[in-house]
Amino acid sequence: MIAYEPGSFKDPSGRVFYLRDEVYRTLTPEAGEALGRAWESGLMPELTRAGLVLETERVRAAEVEVPGLEGTAQLLRQPRVPVVSYAYEWSFEMLRDAALVTLEILERCLAAGFLLKDANSFNLLFLAGKPRLVDVPSIEPYQEGMLWAGYGQFCRSFLFPLLLGAHLGLEFQPLLRGTMGELPVREVARLFRLRDWFKPGVLRDVVLQARLERDFARRQETLAGSVSNYRLPKELLVANVRRLRRIIERLRTPNTPSEWSGYTAFHNYTDEDQRQKRVFVERALEEAKPARVLDLGCNTGQYTELARARGAQVVAVDVDAQAIDLLYRGLPAGASVWPMVANLANPTPAMGWALKERRSLLDRLGSDFVLALALVHHLRITAGVPLEQVVEQLFALAPEGVVEWVDKQDSMVRRMLSLRPDVYPDYTWENFRALLERHGTLVSVQETHEGRRRLCHVRRR
Repeated sequence: MIAYEPGSFKDPSGRVFYLRDEVYRTLTPEAGEALGRAWESGLMPELTRAGLVLETERVRAAEVEVPGLEGTAQLLRQPRVPVVSYAYEWSFEMLRDAALVTLEILERCLAAGFLLKDANSFNLLFLAGKPRLVDVPSIEPYQEGMLWAGYGQFCRSFLFPLLLGAHLGLEFQPLLRGTMGELPVREVARLFRLRDWFKPGVLRDVVLQARLERDFARRQETLAGSVSNYRLPKELLVANVRRLRRIIERLRTPNTPSEWSGYTAFHNYTDEDQRQKRVFVERALEEAKPARVLDLGCNTGQYTELARARGAQVVAVDVDAQAIDLLYRGLPAGASVWPMVANLANPTPAMGWALKERRSLLDRLGSDFVLALALVHHLRITAGVPLEQVVEQLFALAPEGVVEWVDKQDSMVRRMLSLRPDVYPDYTWENFRALLERHGTLVSVQETHEGRRRLCHVRRR
């Protein structure tokens, strides 16, 4: 029988399953007919050529030799995106780009006589450095006078977190993670003070929407039901889409440097230390020739670029959202790099129904090679993770990699220990080396920083 994607159970138009390196989606007859019109009109080819929609083709179920497709006439087939990330792991610029892509698709749909019936962030995945729509059945034929039912969802998924980031300087990722991708309008409205109301997008899209929702709740009506008989001319619908687009295009995060976004420029090592580190990492990458590299604590992507330039797909993870923004904006066109805002000491858990609707971060990070440069001391001293568990986790994520050891005599660690008692007796080079050799082989070791740091090329047994 077919093993359907657990997160696809909510879509009444069809379920998702995987076959080799391809993704298939079953279609109801109604969804198949509606999408057929989108292809025949030229809309789907246009969206695909523009890089807005993941390449999608229609296939007959009879062509796919999978038991359990009886009664299904038509399927959609797409290439499998190598790395899945969620909006609560995106930086501000990534979420902003995803919002703008959603609005551009919607405007092109309206011009061709179609509409996006929903607009949540899970409908998009990043590929080659760009967000692309993968939930093709969300495109439906437009009928004159229709409202955009996805407006509220667009606000909860995209606009609200962007407004919080731009106007209040809040990091939206923990908030989105706590609500599994959609921020409730009434909770968002409470965060804006009266003086914020006249900032772009706040009064109309947050405050008034929250009051409408509250008023309808008091009358025990739903907003959707109360407006079901309204008719809106297409011109006004298009105007609203363009208004949202103008607001989002102007949104920027406050220009406040984060702790780590300037780390590459302001560090505690010499040019020679940096050269030795780069050469060591390059040599290890050339020897391993990994297909996928996981760069943990990637900062602005100096070593991400070394791996990408050697043909690897790279998952670049950092807890600092501003550093990820800088990395994302600096990616060359078509780069096979997936930036993520995440904390390895508190990774995104599995979420949703039966904890299967959204996969955990660790379940999505598996790679051929891991870079853990200037990371171990943060996990041990700042996060308090025992050194043995740190090593076990690194080997669980990839069979090979480069791990950097930073001694207690290093200025960065001394600064960390000046703020807390030294209760880390296991944090010694001798113990670290023994743990590495217990789980794998030390291919090579190189001292830098006058012996205060060591680069270790390790390989799992």
